[in-house]
This record gives sequence, structure tokens and C-alpha cells, in this order.
Amino acid sequence: MKEKICMVTGANSGIGFAAARGLAERGAAVVMVCRNRERGEAARKEIVRQTGNERIELLLCDLSSLKSVRDVSEAFRSRGDRLDVLVNNAGGLFDRPQTSADGFEMTFAVNYLAPYLLTHLLLDKLRASDNGRIVNVASVMQAKTLDLDAAIRPQTPYSGFNAYRTAKLAVIMATYFMAERLGGSGIAVNALHPGVIYTPQSTRSVPGFLRPLAKLFMSSPEQGARLILHLAASPEAGSSSGKYYAGGRAVSTVPVSYDSQQQRVLYERSLQWTGLPENALGLD
Repeated sequence: MKEKICMVTGANSGIGFAAARGLAERGAAVVMVCRNRERGEAARKEIVRQTGNERIELLLCDLSSLKSVRDVSEAFRSRGDRLDVLVNNAGGLFDRPQTSADGFEMTFAVNYLAPYLLTHLLLDKLRASDNGRIVNVASVMQAKTLDLDAAIRPQTPYSGFNAYRTAKLAVIMATYFMAERLGGSGIAVNALHPGVIYTPQSTRSVPGFLRPLAKLFMSSPEQGARLILHLAASPEAGSSSGKYYAGGRAVSTVPVSYDSQQQRVLYERSLQWTGLPENALGLD
């Protein structure tokens, strides 16, 4: 990975930090995309300290804002660098209904629309790599149906878990669609479930007296990052595309995720929502 350039979103904590550090340990230049400058810079310095790799950069982005996503992509693109690996890791689960700056349900905006837009804006940089890789962090939590009109607006009554399931289903369906359309381009597109990861944020919904026990049954960020690092760095993963991994192997997702017509509708609606042109994939 010493000649590779990698971007990791949500890289200041959790599995994002562990993945960024793992790529840095392998010698890659790492672009950390974080929302908060202070926390992001502290994480950047810590990765440099732990790995001795000085090629670690911080870019700021609020993934709840499509404008911010466009700004961070332009900040990277303006340098002229290629991009070898894009890890769409950042996400969130919200316990109350919220709307993004662009008017979308917040969970859908952060977990799906932001990585969708970022990926498309950086496709030409990924094409410039001899083996570009897109790694989408999804989840074992997947909705069984996809109602797009409901997905983009907070529902009443609101369930953060249902919104999260819907967003992660969309991530998986877009992964499958893009992998099929990008076949032969040299870009591998895969999704994964990193496991149930222990962080202070992930245990917020757990009763206080049970939180010390939660760590016994949840994976560490380092364990969660292993599959990300495999898809980002291993030679064999470069020839695999359009798959979803969990527990270290490719597995099946919910039946609706394979519906090619719904994949296409989701993809085309997403172009409209994010303001991308019809030929955003750059295909003839």
C-alpha cells in the first residue's frame, strides 16, 4: 500500500480511526474526512505518532450537507491526485427525527446520500488508479422493503432503527447497481457489515447498569476494521466486486436488495436528490 492514496470518512474515532490507522501502518497516504477539526486533528496526530507515517491529511466535511460533500470532494480533486481506495465509513443513528440542511431525513442523508454523492464526485480519481476500490460500510440491519418517498422524510411515529435499516439497505442496493454498471472499469465496489462495535456512542441505547457488560459481547473497533482493511488492501479483494461481506466472507442480503428494477429507481432518484447529471457514472 506504500504507493496508494486512501480516503476514509468518519476517521477520527471507532472503526474509521482503526481503518485509517491500519492503512497508515501499511504505508498508504491517508486522507481523513472528519466533521470536527479539533477531534480530527487529534486523531491525525495520534495516527502519525502510532505509525510513524507522516502522509496523513485531514479534510473537514459535514456529511449532513450536500454542499459540504461537494466542497470536500473539490478540495481533494483540486490537487490532481488519483484515489486508490475510498472507504465510506461515516454514519449515524439518531434517536429523534431530524432533517438535514437539504431537507432530507437525517439518517438517510448521512448514511446514504452523502457517500453516494462523494463516490460519484471522486469516480474519475478512482478510475485513475490501476485498481480503484470503493468500500461501503453497511450493516446486518436491513429493511425488508424500500419506500423511497418515506425514506427521505422523517416518519411519524419515528424509529431511528427503522430509518437506519432503510438507509443501509439503500447503501447495499447502490453498491450492487454501481458494481454491475462499472464492470470492466477496474473499480471494485463492495459493501460490508463490520460487526457490532463497542464505542461509547453505540451503547447509548443500553441501560447504564448493563453498559460494562456490553463490551464483553461487542467487537472492538480494531476487530471491526479488519474486513474494511481486507477489502481495501488485499490483492484478492481487488478482483471482487458487487458483494456484501460479513463475518469475513461474502454473504447474501435481504431479497429486495437484488431487485434490479428497484436498484435502478433508487439510483435514478438519488441522482435527482443529489443534483448529479444522468451520466454521473461516466459511461457511454
